[in-house]
Amino acid sequence: MRVASISKPTSKPSGSKVASQLEAAQAHCRVQGSRLTAQRKEIFELLLRRGGSAKAYDLQDDMRARHGRVAPSTVYRALEFLMAQHLVHRVDALNTFVVCTAEHSAHHPLLLVCSRCQSVTELQDDAAYEAVRKKLRQADSGFVESDIEVKGVCGKCRAQLPAVEQSATAHI
Repeated sequence: MRVASISKPTSKPSGSKVASQLEAAQAHCRVQGSRLTAQRKEIFELLLRRGGSAKAYDLQDDMRARHGRVAPSTVYRALEFLMAQHLVHRVDALNTFVVCTAEHSAHHPLLLVCSRCQSVTELQDDAAYEAVRKKLRQADSGFVESDIEVKGVCGKCRAQLPAVEQSATAHI
């Protein structure tokens, strides 16, 4: 199982880290036969520079600061492309987007969302994902392929809670 915190970091990524992630994204898109246009690349870069999660309208504001008027559809189309390329995840619980921390291939992450600080941690555990999927099939659900989000309280926030509340949010 692979674990990576992808939201609410203690510091923003360095310029060299952003540059290397942009290069990796461009290479990934080339291999996939897709094109990381200047606009898509800029949206991805803005999300990378934020160092965590962002709402589409936050990214639109960032674009507007650089270019003036920018339509929401421009941002959403770029985000849809980035999600299709497995470069970005949508976090429905927060209505935000985060940069994927896994290798750029089809995968099914478990996104752990802290209800207190809104941090997002990406777990890559195919066995856990398949176990949930199997249970949903057994329940005859109309399961749709997607990321699985689990809401709770992260360890950092739990450590700040009074002892009574800590026991209520103890590990399962």
